[in-house]
Amino acid sequence: MNETDYKTLILTYQQKSFDLFSQTVALEARLKTSTQLIEELSTKVNQLTSEIDSLNSKISKKTQKVENLNSEGF
Repeated sequence: MNETDYKTLILTYQQKSFDLFSQTVALEARLKTSTQLIEELSTKVNQLTSEIDSLNSKISKKTQKVENLNSEGF
C-alpha cells in the first residue's frame, strides 16, 4: 500500500466511525423515548386496572343488594 492508499483507508475509517457514532446516538435517543413511553403506558394501564377493580367492586355490591332484595320477596 502506498501513501494514497493509506490516506483513503484512514478517511474511510473516519467516515465509518462517524456514521456508526451517529447511528449509536440516534438509537440511544430512540431507546430513551421508547422507555419513557413504556413507563407512561404502564402507569396508565395500572391506573385503569385499579379503576376497573373499583368499578367491579361497586357492581358486585349492587348485585348483592339486588339479590338480597329479591330473596326477601320484594
